[in-house]
Amino acid sequence: MAYRSLYTYAWDIADIGVTQFIDDMLNMGITDVTVATAYHAGKFIRPHAKNPPRVIFPEDGVTYFDPDLQRYSEIQPQAHSDETLLAVLPALLKDGRLKVHGWTVLLHNTRLGTEFPQYTVKNAFGDPYVYSLCPMQAAVFDYAVNLCTDLSHQHALHSIVLETPGWQPYGHGYHHEFAQVASNPWLDNMLGMCFCDACKSAAKDKGIAIDALQTRVQNNISNYLALPADAQADQAASWTQAELLTDPELLAFISMRQDRVTQLVSAIRAAIPSNCELAVIPTVQRPTAACWSEGSDLKALSEVADYIEIPFYEPTASRAIADAWESLRQIGKPEKIRAILRPGLPDLNQGADLAPAMKGIQALGIKDFAFYNYGLLPQYQLDHLANTLKEQA
Repeated sequence: MAYRSLYTYAWDIADIGVTQFIDDMLNMGITDVTVATAYHAGKFIRPHAKNPPRVIFPEDGVTYFDPDLQRYSEIQPQAHSDETLLAVLPALLKDGRLKVHGWTVLLHNTRLGTEFPQYTVKNAFGDPYVYSLCPMQAAVFDYAVNLCTDLSHQHALHSIVLETPGWQPYGHGYHHEFAQVASNPWLDNMLGMCFCDACKSAAKDKGIAIDALQTRVQNNISNYLALPADAQADQAASWTQAELLTDPELLAFISMRQDRVTQLVSAIRAAIPSNCELAVIPTVQRPTAACWSEGSDLKALSEVADYIEIPFYEPTASRAIADAWESLRQIGKPEKIRAILRPGLPDLNQGADLAPAMKGIQALGIKDFAFYNYGLLPQYQLDHLANTLKEQA
C-alpha cells in the first residue's frame, strides 16, 4: 500500500480524541500518521482546533513518550508534563488502523543546549548556538542513538523519521532572531560551521589545518560584515561554489561533517529493531541540494537508512518536481525517497498546485508521500488534500 501520511502533533490528536482522529484520516485517504515523538519549541496557530489553546507554545525539547532514563548516560531527555499527550502514541498503536511513524527531532533542542552548552555548536568566533547540539560530540552522538533505541524498543513503530541529525544552519527561526544585516547563503554557511573542540579535534585527526581554516572563516565573516553592500542571492551562491573549488581544507572539513552524520544514522539503524524502518529528513534547507551545509550526504544516507524523507517545500509544482528530480539524481533509487509536501500556504500556490506536484513527482518513480501538517492547515486545505487523494486513488 502506498505511503500517504500526515504529519501531526499529539496535542492536535488529543483535541478530538484518537478514535475520531483516525476515523477522519481514513475518510481523507490517509494511511499513516507521522506524529512528533521528540520536538522543539515553537509558536503555532491551530486554525481548526476544537479546544484551547488556539495559539500554542509547546514545551521546549521534550519527548511525547515516557523515556526510560536507564538507557541514557550524561544527556537525558525530558518527557512532556501532560500525561494526556504522552498517552496519544500508545493509543494510536493500540488502535492499529493507521501505520504510526515517530517524528523524532534529534539535535535541534534549545532545552538541552542550554543545559549542556559545552556540547553545542560553536561558530568560528567560539560563540555557542544553544539551539543546536553538535553531533561530533560523543555525548551528543550517544544521546541521539539512545533516544531512538528507547523510543523504538518501547513502542512498535512502523518507522522512525529523524529530523536534524546534523548541524543546524545559522538561520533557523530562533525566537526573537534579529539582524540588521541582510542574510545570504554564503554568510549563513560561514556562520553555520562548527569549530567546537570535538570538531577541531576530529579535523586534526583527518590532517585538516583546522586552525588556519577557522581564521579564514573568521576573516571572511568580519570582512563581509564591514562591507557597505549586500550580496544578492546569485552572488552568494557563486561565492560558495568558488570557496568549495578553491579551498581544499574547507571541502575536506565539509566531507568530514557528512561522514559523521552518516555514521550517526548508521549507528541508529543498527540500534533499533529490524522491523522498525528508519527514514531521515536530510535538511531544512531549500533547495534540497543545500543539505551538505547540515552535514547530509543524500547518497550516503540512502545507503544506511531505509528512506530519505525529503520536504519538497516549494512555491510551485514546477520547483517541487525539479527538486525531486535533483534529489533522485543524487540518490539514484526512487523507492528510497518519501516526498513531503505542504498542501497550503506558503507552498504550491497555497495548495492549488498539489495535484500537479504529486503527479510530476510520481512520474519520476517516487510513489510515497507525506503531508505537513494536520494541526496547522485550515480545514478547507485539509478538505482539498482529501479530494486530491481521492482523485488519485
